[in-house]
Amino acid sequence: MKKFRCLLAGAAFLVCLLFLAAPVSASSVRQTGASGATVDLSWKRQEKAAYYKIYYKLASERAYHYLKDVKASGENCAASLKLPKAGRIYRIQLVPYDQSKRKGTAVSLTDCRTLPGKISLRSQKSYATSKSMKLYWNGEESAKGYEFYVTDLAGGLVKRCKTEGKASMTMTGLAAGEFYRVRIRGYFSIGKKNIYGPASYTYIAQQPRVKFKWASHCVVGAYWPDVLGAINYTVYMSENPSRGFKKVTTVPQAEAYIPGLRRDRKYYVYVKANLRKGQKTYASPKTHYYSFRMQGDES
Repeated sequence: MKKFRCLLAGAAFLVCLLFLAAPVSASSVRQTGASGATVDLSWKRQEKAAYYKIYYKLASERAYHYLKDVKASGENCAASLKLPKAGRIYRIQLVPYDQSKRKGTAVSLTDCRTLPGKISLRSQKSYATSKSMKLYWNGEESAKGYEFYVTDLAGGLVKRCKTEGKASMTMTGLAAGEFYRVRIRGYFSIGKKNIYGPASYTYIAQQPRVKFKWASHCVVGAYWPDVLGAINYTVYMSENPSRGFKKVTTVPQAEAYIPGLRRDRKYYVYVKANLRKGQKTYASPKTHYYSFRMQGDES
């Protein structure tokens, strides 16, 4: 009887060793979907595994955080995991246990992505003499790339493009003299399928090119091309650009007269075209300023 007990104990010990040594590669864990901060995973069940303890951490963190237990049955397992935040990349660790709560070999998914959040345009640069705009936006960690869908104000498609990696791009083929509506959304790929985050919208226009005409020795007229969609224009001026610009006036038409100028002084001007949508105003950027020297008295 004693010998039989020893054999049973030895067999149980061998099963435990086999469970602990059972190899499961990291490639057997894969992400199958994402929605907001929730991710879907599937993996090949380790032999003898009755359930898994699932942990997560960000790349910047040293320790894992416990998330949940998932029962294991059959050849494959699947789980939906609600992680703390969307737009982040997580490392997921799955630790198997058998019916006797003996721990097996942990496996990990090092690149688990929650859905990118809404993208906000940070700034833009444009020149009226070119047909390109440089756009900068606040990137999302989980986005591998960004999609842009550009239409005119009537809804006609102007351009559709994508960029990967960086949170800036030069968009070409956009004429001066009108506002464009831009839809931006981040995405990443699961297999051959792109998973897109929620779209955000903004309006962009090239900076108007300003020219000048004189009305008298102390007044100058500034004028620029009309910008389709603009409800008004704001004029800014400075005698020293390094010290900043001051708002001069806002006008509904594409010209403004600036009084109170001093003779033989150089002035710098730029104009913003403004478009209003709901409670929000969108404006062309300040990329370049234009200068003139005030004439002296006529002799």
